[in-house]
Amino acid sequence: MKSRLGVDIGGTFTDFVLLGEDGKLSIAKVLSNPGNIAGVIQNGLAKLAEQAGSSPEDLLKTIELIVHGTTIATNAVIQQKLAKTGLIATEGFRDILELREGLKENRYDYTIPPPKPLVSRHLRLGVRERINNKGDVLVELSEADVVQAARVFRDEQVEAVAVCLLWSIRNPAHEIRIGDILSRELPGVPVFLSSVISPQIREYPRFSTTALSAALAPLLNDYLNTLEANVSKVGFDRALRYIQCNGGTTSGSLLKKRPVLALDSGPAAGPAAALFFSKLEGNSNVVTLDMGGTSLDVSLVSDGKIETTQNVDVHRYRVGLPMVNVLTIGAGGGSIAHLDDAMMLNVGPQSAESNPGPACYDLGGTRPTVTDANLVLGFFADRALLGGSIQLSRQRALDVITQEIAKPLSMPPEAAAHSIYTIVNENMANAVRAISSEKGHDIRDFTIVCGGGCSPAHAAAIAESVGIHAVLVPRVSSVLCSFGAAITDVRHDYSTSVSSRLSTCVPSVLQTAYDELQKKALRDLASEGFDLDHTEIISEMDLRYSGEIGEMRLFVGNVLSKPDALHVIAERFHTAHETAYTFADRESDIELMGLSLTAYGKRQNTMTRVRQTEPPVRQSKYWPSSGKRDCWFSQDVGTKTSIYSGAKARTYDVLQGPALVEEETTTILVPPGWRITLTANHSWLMERMH
Repeated sequence: MKSRLGVDIGGTFTDFVLLGEDGKLSIAKVLSNPGNIAGVIQNGLAKLAEQAGSSPEDLLKTIELIVHGTTIATNAVIQQKLAKTGLIATEGFRDILELREGLKENRYDYTIPPPKPLVSRHLRLGVRERINNKGDVLVELSEADVVQAARVFRDEQVEAVAVCLLWSIRNPAHEIRIGDILSRELPGVPVFLSSVISPQIREYPRFSTTALSAALAPLLNDYLNTLEANVSKVGFDRALRYIQCNGGTTSGSLLKKRPVLALDSGPAAGPAAALFFSKLEGNSNVVTLDMGGTSLDVSLVSDGKIETTQNVDVHRYRVGLPMVNVLTIGAGGGSIAHLDDAMMLNVGPQSAESNPGPACYDLGGTRPTVTDANLVLGFFADRALLGGSIQLSRQRALDVITQEIAKPLSMPPEAAAHSIYTIVNENMANAVRAISSEKGHDIRDFTIVCGGGCSPAHAAAIAESVGIHAVLVPRVSSVLCSFGAAITDVRHDYSTSVSSRLSTCVPSVLQTAYDELQKKALRDLASEGFDLDHTEIISEMDLRYSGEIGEMRLFVGNVLSKPDALHVIAERFHTAHETAYTFADRESDIELMGLSLTAYGKRQNTMTRVRQTEPPVRQSKYWPSSGKRDCWFSQDVGTKTSIYSGAKARTYDVLQGPALVEEETTTILVPPGWRITLTANHSWLMERMH
């Protein structure tokens, strides 16, 4: 029987999800070791083989595909471990990359320093050439300038080059010629053309996206080559794919052509996994809540469509390609609670991280954190974590919250801990609102799906705050992104820039442009082994009212074949605009800014169910409690709360809150007024009873 393996290599752990074509699911976690990826993979395979009663060699023979999510690109940007990059621009425009359209994150705070430029100014070189917005050549390319730039790059030992010319999206001839010259003058140095990487109007997003691709290329190429060699060492010689920031997968060869797509590779697979489990329970409207030690990732799926966005800043650098819309805030288990100068309690965004960690780890942490508050409130048990390497200390958490928060505010430590819990929950609830109700979605139609180990202790409180009635905790929530990798289809995005009033467009001309994009898409999918029967093509337009700053992406489908195509598109846009922004201006002209096409390579056997090993038959038909402890659901009094082992639960077991369900990698908090059920789809479903 064939299977897929999802692998998510993190800084501390590497997660493995093995998914058979019959839905059988196995998971494993092993310690990461960047210096010995082959050993990490062997350890993971050994654990999975042990669960299956097989040998790693025999297990490997059943795997048809490995899908990998990686943090290598994101970490490189965060840590500024980027390649020494050169940039060639139209003469007089080399500073577009640093001017950043004059924007910054908080326009009213003049103290915020700009980010470090992706390319140093002395390596941003101008060449004589000019093409206008119609694609006409006004000034021929000076090839001597290009050769001189190549000499500078060679002397400076530049590792990659970005080529970004004005209006190359209308006529890429000069960029293509520069690429040819650089390939001759700088053999072995990767060159990226903006007309290929991000063919869109607006220079800054195009320049930034291309420069990011160049800056990431050498590191990513080395990583992919090493990984594929190591996978080959363990005996795997079949397909290996990678999660992209758009939520789909691609081959290593295509990822090397657009390295920027490796940003946020790991988190991008989470929404697909959340949608999978929520659809099994009958809902395709999902809010993914992935709470780790430092931050919270929130994303949205509406009517089964994973929300993507583009022209957003990733760690302060603009990316002009579609990315899964993930909102990240500083709210995690390690977020530090502190009093400001006005003696107001705040939580985050500063974090204790893993070193020294929360005070309850007793590893040197001296600041109270969300994890400490959960321990004081009784939501977490003081027990060993991470294979016994950390023993949680409730007394240490109690001491630090008393000293830092409770005493200065003249309140009991449990009340202080409850305040910390309440504030961080409201911070997370605001993040949920920002991607849902504030964008025109009716939040009452959505289900929260938890990922990570911390979310299930907070999800019910967040749901109550925003008006959601159901929370889903898959039993694989701690490896949610690896599961997403195992079920995700191949995806490629294509676009072409258009600037015209919609009313003056000719549908047949637009259809011809889409046909050209589709040819590229089918060629790329064919190179990855997909025929026409296993492809899906989605056509969209970027539209805006005349004079608007931003545009909306609108589904087109086959509407261009209709006689009244432009009228249908206009009405769809008015409706979508009113949904998102509460108004439609039918008297205003509509501008078409670009055409986009998304191509999917669909797996042959669509997964509809998962199967996991059932626990041994128990003596009683009732789910036995393993004890009780005081839990503080308010500031005033503790409530004796029953504790249940998730490993002893059977399908359709039901509990009414207050209760705690302790799984191997997480604790689910069921507050009063909620109930929890173990569904037939290996998920815990929490629902409000009123």
